[in-house]
Amino acid sequence: MRSYLSLLCACLLNAAAWAESTPASFFEPPVALADAGGTALITGKAQGCPTAADFNGDGKLDLILGAKDGMDTAMGGIWLIPNAGSKDKPAFRWTDAHRVALGDAAVSVACGCKSSGQVQPVACDWNDDGFLDIAYSDTYRRAYLLINDGKNKDKPTFTQQTFFDMEKTNHGMYAGGGDWDGDGVVDFLHMAFAGSEFKLFKGARQAKGGVKFVDGGLKACQALSIGGQKPRRCAWAWDYSGTAKQRGAIEYVGIVDLPSEQSEIGFYEVVSGQSKKLCVLVTPEGKTPLLTAVDLNADGKMDLLYSCGLWNNEKDKTKVWVMYGKK
Repeated sequence: MRSYLSLLCACLLNAAAWAESTPASFFEPPVALADAGGTALITGKAQGCPTAADFNGDGKLDLILGAKDGMDTAMGGIWLIPNAGSKDKPAFRWTDAHRVALGDAAVSVACGCKSSGQVQPVACDWNDDGFLDIAYSDTYRRAYLLINDGKNKDKPTFTQQTFFDMEKTNHGMYAGGGDWDGDGVVDFLHMAFAGSEFKLFKGARQAKGGVKFVDGGLKACQALSIGGQKPRRCAWAWDYSGTAKQRGAIEYVGIVDLPSEQSEIGFYEVVSGQSKKLCVLVTPEGKTPLLTAVDLNADGKMDLLYSCGLWNNEKDKTKVWVMYGKK
């Protein structure tokens, strides 16, 4: 009885703390990723989508950027940028970027159309061998898997296979991820038709610690029945407050485009299948932002990593920001 009362009291205290806080208070204000000298990371590529993982095995999270070669082309690729700083104070230089290759040839992605094509990566260890693999969407026809051949940690090469085909060609898949089922493992989210449908490829932890998403195409994924207010791009779920699971809620962030040609990153909550926007976290400086959630500085709090293309009206550049989770 005593343990039950203790648990009940703890739940009530957590619920009270959640009621007194706001999602905006979970994160620090955005800061641009920069090198050790403070020079902002501005890439030479367009419409970049950032995520982070330790691809070289040195214990620090590195940057992974899917992007277009330029706004005047519908072709793109994926770049790996090693962390030149420390585990808790990451630093990145675009001059260190290495384009992902398939053997001797760079990965080249046909990513839709000039105005909206994107390359959206998610890190995983698909075959549980300790080397970074990448799932990515071309936001056009299909999602792919890049399987690391394990020959070079600093400049890895990959083999490529199709993960799944989309329902139709010539339409956007605005990918997302995070923990949508509350098991603490990253999932892969297929946001079909500009976010009108959320389809989940659940992640499973493997024997050696790798993560693999459910395979078998769209028939194998789980359709999430979510109504109400929803973002259109890059929805990433996590228990940001630390109370979501106890409250039977799903907390997630995502992007909505505004009539002014700007976009906003909002914080959402799903309760009983209904999604509601609780607040706007930030209105990014640039255009067409893309978003992932990672613990970039390894402090145990999930951070929000987002990019903007067309930054400062320079069409073939991408700038990357982070909103660190508050301790």
